Amino acid sequence: MRKKASLLVVVCFVAMTGLLALQAYWIVKYYNVTKVNFEKEVNLAFEDGIKKELSLRCDTIQKIVENKILDTNAFIISAKFHKDDKKYVYTIAAKGNAKDKFSSSFSLANYSKALPKDKSDTSVRKHVARALALAMREEDLETHTIYYRTQKLGVFMNEQAKKYQFDTTRLRPAFNLYLKERNINIPYSFMVKKEDSTNNKSILNFKLSKSYSVITKAFSTYRYTDNQRYVRAMFKSPTSYILSQISLILYSSLAMILIISGCMVFILKSLFKEKRLSAIKNDFISNITHEFKTPIATVSVAIEALKNQTILDDKEKTDRYLTYAKNEIERLNLLVDKVMNLAMYNEGVSKINKEDIDIDNIITDLINLHQMANSKTITLQYENKSRESHLIADKIQFQHAINNVLDNAIKYSAADTNIKITVEKQRNYMVIKLKDNGIGIAEKETLMVFDKFYRVSTKNSHPVKGYGLGLNYVKKIMQQHSGWYKIESKLGAGTTLILGWPL
Repeated sequence: MRKKASLLVVVCFVAMTGLLALQAYWIVKYYNVTKVNFEKEVNLAFEDGIKKELSLRCDTIQKIVENKILDTNAFIISAKFHKDDKKYVYTIAAKGNAKDKFSSSFSLANYSKALPKDKSDTSVRKHVARALALAMREEDLETHTIYYRTQKLGVFMNEQAKKYQFDTTRLRPAFNLYLKERNINIPYSFMVKKEDSTNNKSILNFKLSKSYSVITKAFSTYRYTDNQRYVRAMFKSPTSYILSQISLILYSSLAMILIISGCMVFILKSLFKEKRLSAIKNDFISNITHEFKTPIATVSVAIEALKNQTILDDKEKTDRYLTYAKNEIERLNLLVDKVMNLAMYNEGVSKINKEDIDIDNIITDLINLHQMANSKTITLQYENKSRESHLIADKIQFQHAINNVLDNAIKYSAADTNIKITVEKQRNYMVIKLKDNGIGIAEKETLMVFDKFYRVSTKNSHPVKGYGLGLNYVKKIMQQHSGWYKIESKLGAGTTLILGWPL
């Protein structure tokens, strides 16, 4: 049995270790996969942010250019009908500068109107200016190349492009917007450099890579007036984001591990409890067998002796043998009653008959009985400090509870036994304390003495004979009366057993 139990413990430990290792492997693997996905997501968000930042700049410059084209002091808008295409061709030319010979002419696919003679009607001029500004945005700004359609317009466009260059201040809110769409809320920093590579991170130094676990790829800012030509976003620790993504798997794995661990602990605990109970039962059987054999042998000897006519003729010897037989049969009957009563308690079929009892009289009678029946020198002190002597309880069960505790105190005390019984009132309980000067109980065993069949000595031979039923019987009585029980003991210093009876 011991080898099988040890093997089961080893198997459970190995299985648990394997489960933990497997779960750890998959969690780490999923963590790494999520980290790679995080890098992809922040790179996509960063690319969208770069595009959004450029779009915001282009919006601003486009509106400025449109207003500039509409400025009649700066540019002249003219329209000429083209007979072959049957459309108006619009020309933008600088005004007030004879050296600026450049002009820009174009036609619109879905628009062809002559300039109105009424100068206050600017609808056509606005449409033409808006179309040219949009074309310059798409062909110049978004491709980072400025075409000098007119010298003056080219210079102006170039000035605005330099004025509204790439700026991380505009990039940050745009980048935050796309990060939020991906449920990413991790602190980050921007890194701008004069030289970088948009393809790899080989130019990043070791210290920087160590400080920032995730660094996006570089994007060109097309800013050539200073050293801010490339930009990256750097994240120190994506752990919180990764944990939020794997939280379901992580928590479910932990829950499974806890449940399986709990089941294993419960199984092992039940196994060792059954093993301990089996040993206690074997010990009980060994002791009770001895206790049965002694009175049976005595009765057998007495009966054999009474078969002798000489003994029968001697009245004194006959009475003595009959008394021996009667006493031993009563011992057997008492033992059988204890076992049967305990079985009734365990099955829940025992009933109590509560009545008004005088505890002083019952305890005094039990003290006198034990003093008369024992060969030991017993000093029993009884004191009722509660000022109450009556209790509502089952009289027989009350007697059994006090008697069993008193019997244990006498059994496990020295030859010169000193026992003190006190009664106190604590709140709504009548508390009876029985203190002895016996051998005491080790602290680790005090909670187990109320278990069925349990005895402090687990060997087949006990200095004091018993069955491990007495205190378990007391426990059942107290539970049925809705009371409580407590034991205080120290090895070699005696024991105090306390019973709380509800008033």
